[in-house]
Amino acid sequence: MRNIYALSLSAFIFAGCSLSPELNIPTTQFPERYEAVASTPSSTTLMQWWKAYGDEKLSALIEEALANNYDLQTSMANISLARATLSSNTSNRYPSLDVEGSGRKYRSSADTFSSTTHNTYNTFGLSAVLSYELDLWGKYKEAEASARASLIASYAAKETVKIALIASVADGYFTLVSLNEQLDIVKETITAREEGLKRYRVQYQAGSITKATLLQEEAELRSAQINKDSLEQSIVTQQSALAVLVGKSPKAIAEFAKNSLPRVLPQDIAVPSSLPSELLNNRPDIKQAEENLKAANANIGVARAAYFPSISLSGVLGYESTQLSNLVSSRSAMHNFGGSVASPLFNMGKTSSSVESAKANKELAEISYAQTVQKAFQESYDALNTRHILSTKLEHQKAYLDSMAQVFVLSKRQYEAGYGDYLALLDAKRNYLSAQLALIQVKQELLSSGVSLYKALGGGFDTERFSKETSAL
Repeated sequence: MRNIYALSLSAFIFAGCSLSPELNIPTTQFPERYEAVASTPSSTTLMQWWKAYGDEKLSALIEEALANNYDLQTSMANISLARATLSSNTSNRYPSLDVEGSGRKYRSSADTFSSTTHNTYNTFGLSAVLSYELDLWGKYKEAEASARASLIASYAAKETVKIALIASVADGYFTLVSLNEQLDIVKETITAREEGLKRYRVQYQAGSITKATLLQEEAELRSAQINKDSLEQSIVTQQSALAVLVGKSPKAIAEFAKNSLPRVLPQDIAVPSSLPSELLNNRPDIKQAEENLKAANANIGVARAAYFPSISLSGVLGYESTQLSNLVSSRSAMHNFGGSVASPLFNMGKTSSSVESAKANKELAEISYAQTVQKAFQESYDALNTRHILSTKLEHQKAYLDSMAQVFVLSKRQYEAGYGDYLALLDAKRNYLSAQLALIQVKQELLSSGVSLYKALGGGFDTERFSKETSAL
């Protein structure tokens, strides 16, 4: 018994050992500020950035998507699976106690040296069985650490899916509004071209224009009608895509688009300044990659532990009797305690292969982490520069629209004064509508770039709540 106590004490002393290598999270150098533009949202602004548009219908759609989207539900199920894995690995670090009951009836052979007759007897047993494998080399400790890191990574993966979902709903919503706004303008353009075509036909019949001019005008009308058909098809496709994200039927989204969807795009929101160092705190995929690296590092310790002996302790305390009525009595009491040692001797390099595999997985995790950080910077940098270019383009497009509007107003005044040509007025109107169409497209591109920027910076990832949720794991 003294030997067992000494062995147990040694186990607790060595249980703090770790065979995992020291982990150094790779660092990536970021510039002090983004070049060209230095406008990134603050952490507070990133939390529910979509509410800054002041569109209650957009916010309602996002809430529905967060409640109904299947990808997000899959992420939640993965968290439950990872939590169960952690619970299982944690339990391996502690002794297990089982209660066993048995009852058997025996009939011995009469054809043996010790007996010439059959003997029939019963045995009954009731006992508590204790078993425990000493974690001398930290195998179970490292397995628990790996499972815990994997669980935190699954939380971060859910946040990544959530951010992508919010961005997709917002982008799809703006696209749908833009398509409907463009459709209204194209319909107005078709009306203007139909009116112009009537005038051209009259002029052709009078012989004042050639047939080529008439055919050209008819072709312009057909082109506008084709554009209308394409927009209507794009609207149906966009409604279907939005329905999948929100978890509604395409019919329900179509009714929403018909009755509740705004017909004008919202104004782009201002993006406050901040340092790009916040990027690392606002991207859950970076946190996920970091935790995956921790899990891979811990698995090296698990694999290395197979090189060393494993020591198991067991004990049984209970009763055994040939009579059920005498089972729970002092004479029937029994107990036994012991231990076993198993040490690897020869397994054709299986353990070495496991260690090398664990090291390779860690190397892959390091590469994945570096790639994730690099991708985060690239996405943010590209989104910022895209917004900068589109903001300039928007100003130019507004100036162009203003010029076309003045041309249209002057043409209308000249026609109403009696010395302007009606066809020139129609051309001015069509050019004005075309400029409006182009402006809507640029606005929608700018809104999409804003969505991409917030997504790139981890918009919607509540780092404080995430820390609270995972600190207790």
